Amino acid sequence: MTEIMTLKDNTIWHLAHSSFSLKLDGKLFIFDYYMPESDRQGQGLAQGFIDPEEIADEETYVLNSHSHPDHYNRVVFDWEKAVDDITYIMSSDIRGVPLEAISLDPFQEVDLDGVRVKSYPATDAGVAYSVFVGDKHVYHAGDNAFWNWQGTMPDEAYVEVLFVIDRSQPVDIAFTLCDPRLEGLGEGGTLIFAKTMKPRLLVPMHSFGDYKINEKMKVVLEEHAPDVGFWPIKGPGESYSL
Repeated sequence: MTEIMTLKDNTIWHLAHSSFSLKLDGKLFIFDYYMPESDRQGQGLAQGFIDPEEIADEETYVLNSHSHPDHYNRVVFDWEKAVDDITYIMSSDIRGVPLEAISLDPFQEVDLDGVRVKSYPATDAGVAYSVFVGDKHVYHAGDNAFWNWQGTMPDEAYVEVLFVIDRSQPVDIAFTLCDPRLEGLGEGGTLIFAKTMKPRLLVPMHSFGDYKINEKMKVVLEEHAPDVGFWPIKGPGESYSL
């Protein structure tokens, strides 16, 4: 059996694409997990997958932003067999969820035990999320992005979208798009987000397995948004200590 790493507080694990796990304030958050069990290579977060036995003792929150197959898989609901303390927060476009799951439309808010979640409309499907835990504000974009496929969309269009994000507290960690399919067309809004929201740490996502763009974006942000921290992810299972 592959050795399973100990879950450390104040740590982010990149799983794949837009899927991340975050241990913060003693709570474990899992965003946009979508990998089927058949794709698992090894066990645990260090290999880029969720092993329910590894997280069995964690206070766990599972958030999925929408129903697209690169952001959601029903396998997440199997985890409650091993994890006693687990809360599901789903976008309302995800159908057939268990009765105990919390479904959110855009512009809704839920207060849980030391965790507050707000939802925002996305520019594609479902919602984006702000999660407030402890003294931290965490944002996950889902598919809320600058979809400038034709190269004609003004930056201001995406800036207006970002203005709905709760600004009562600065964004500490932002999971937002750096999409290689949109290289040279705004990458899904990475730089616009950095300059508009000024997160303490920007975590790129929606890579489709092509991580080379992250190193390129690191250079761009160092020049145009030098006060924004950036994690140039290189592959699944990589972790970042906050």
